[in-house]
Parts: sequence; structure tokens; C-alpha cells
Amino acid sequence: MKKAMSFLVIVLMVGFLLNCGGNKAPEKTEKADTESGQKQKEGKPGEKKEEKDTEAIPVQVVDLYRGDISSFILFSSNVDSEKVVDIYPMASGIVEKIQHDEGDDVKKGTVLAVLDEREALINEQKARINYEKIKMEFARQKEIYEKQMVSKEAYDRFRYNLETARLDWEQKRLLLSYTRITSPISGVVTRRHFKIGNKINTSQIAFSVVQIREKIAVVNIPEQEKDFVFLKQKSVITAGDQQVTGFVKRISPAINPESGTFRVTVEVNDKKNVFAVGQFVNVKIIKKVHKNVILLTKDALLYEGGKVYVFVIDKDNKATKKLVKLGFEEGNVMEIDQGLTGTEKVVTAGKSSLKTDTVVKVVEPVT
Repeated sequence: MKKAMSFLVIVLMVGFLLNCGGNKAPEKTEKADTESGQKQKEGKPGEKKEEKDTEAIPVQVVDLYRGDISSFILFSSNVDSEKVVDIYPMASGIVEKIQHDEGDDVKKGTVLAVLDEREALINEQKARINYEKIKMEFARQKEIYEKQMVSKEAYDRFRYNLETARLDWEQKRLLLSYTRITSPISGVVTRRHFKIGNKINTSQIAFSVVQIREKIAVVNIPEQEKDFVFLKQKSVITAGDQQVTGFVKRISPAINPESGTFRVTVEVNDKKNVFAVGQFVNVKIIKKVHKNVILLTKDALLYEGGKVYVFVIDKDNKATKKLVKLGFEEGNVMEIDQGLTGTEKVVTAGKSSLKTDTVVKVVEPVT
């Protein structure tokens, strides 16, 4: 009995001790967790709290500027000349000599080539000798007639023979001159159509000559633009990065019923010979000019919902979205009619990532 009671007491004491130890352990753990969290929240002594700043978006900007811009009608054409001639020989024959070739500058009357002239030269000499013979005879008959030793009918017959001989000689001289192929205008030889030794006749083109000083460009303009085109109207002729000025020289009064266009001839002021005859060009006929207006390149424009916006950068490098109204357009340049003062810096590259008040970092374009 005593042993049983002793065992029971021991069991109860062990259970009591285990119970006390289990209650204290969680309290200690909870306290440790609380202290750990507090330390994490407060951080180490002397350590600064991290701040997450918004990263600036890199952009490229341009300055607005003032200048002149125009509205115009634009057409394609080819440079032509007021004087372009294909030269045909006046006589048939074998080509003996070429005195000027393609690319040569020539004046009016310059001999370009010579045909075999032997037969023509003999005929001219015979006609000249015959004329001189009859001329001497006529002089003798005239003296006799003045002394009234010959009738007027005989005198008139000698005078008629002299005139006939003179005309025959003139004709043979003219035929001799036809063995020289000459230029009827001053200009540049653009084409030679034969070689030395070829036989050429009067139906074949021998040379082509173009006067490059009087260049023109002909355009066909829709009839809807007829009220906006007038004589002496300023024009600009371009090809690549080359450009010269011009003006409207002629306007056809007739409308082509098939194309609905009218013909306009633009004179090309090309004293430095920038364009070659036949070269493809663009012809801009200026309708109206706006002077000293705000201008901006197209790459700064942002189109949304049928409206046009730009982003401008303030002194704190923050972006602001601005609604603008456009005016004339010329190449890559637009007129800003409303919305900007002309002093702003406008974003060109990087604008698609921006919103109002976005902080930006201006970077230089890569060259």
C-alpha cells in the first residue's frame, strides 16, 4: 500500500513539473518573436531607412524655332529645254569628218561634221566660172548698148543670162554648204547618231543639240487648282538634296477632258547647271507663305483620337502633355499654329513612355 502511494505521488510531481515547463516555453518564444520583429522594423542603430525613388525616363528634345513655311502643290516632272533640236543633214553623202561630239558646247552656225564635198565643190566652181564669163560679156555688151550699137532686146537678153548664171552659182554654193552639218542653235551636243564613213541621207538624224540655259519643267495640274495658279508664281524645283527656284511661265487655258488637268510650264532658274535636261524632279508651286511662325519637326508630334499633342519639358525636368493645332506642312517641318509659345523644349524621342509630370532625363542623340 505504501509503495502504491509513493508511486502515485511521484507521478503527480512529474506531471506538475512538465506542465509548468510547457507553459513557460511558449511565452518565451512569443516574446522572442516580438523582439525580433521590433528589431527588424527599427533596423540597426545608425542605419538609414531606404527610399525608393522613381527612375527618370531618358528622352531627346528639340527647341522650337521661327521661320517661314509655305503651302504648295507638288508634282513630278522632267527637266526640259525651250530649245531642243534634232539636226538632219541637208544633203546625202559619206561622213568624212566629225568636228564636234557629245558633250561639246557649240554656238549657232558651228560646223559639227563634214560630208564628202568633192562633187559639190566641182559643181560650184563650174557655176562660178560660168557666171564670171557671162559677167564679163555683159559688161562689154553694156558699153556697146550705151553707144547705141546694140538693140535693147539684145542687151536685156545678156542681162537675163547674167542673172541666170548668178542664181545657178548661188545654188551650187548652197549645195556645197550642205556638205557641212551645222548647229541651228547655241547649246550642247547631246547625241551623235552616226560614225565616220557612214553614208547619211536627209531623212536621218545626225545630231541632237539642247540649249541648257533656258530650262523648263512641264506639269499637268488638276482643274480644281486652276484658281490658285498664276503667271510669275514662285516655284521650287528639287531632286534629292539639290534645289533651285523657278516661276510659272505659261498656263494653258484648255482643260484636257480625259485627265481633267491643264498644262503649266515652269521656268527653271538653273544658271549653275544643277539639273540635266531629262532629269526627274519634283516641282512645288507655292500657293501661300506664312512668315516668322513657330516651327517643329514631325517626330515630336503625338496623334491621339484625332488630335495632336506634344510633350514639353519644364525646368524641373518634368514632362507636360500639350494639345497643339497645326498649320502648314513642308517636308519634315510643321507649323505650330496654337498651343505653344515658341520657347519650350519639346520631346522627340521617348515620348511614347511619358505621362504628365513624368520625370525625365534629357540625353543627347547618338551620332
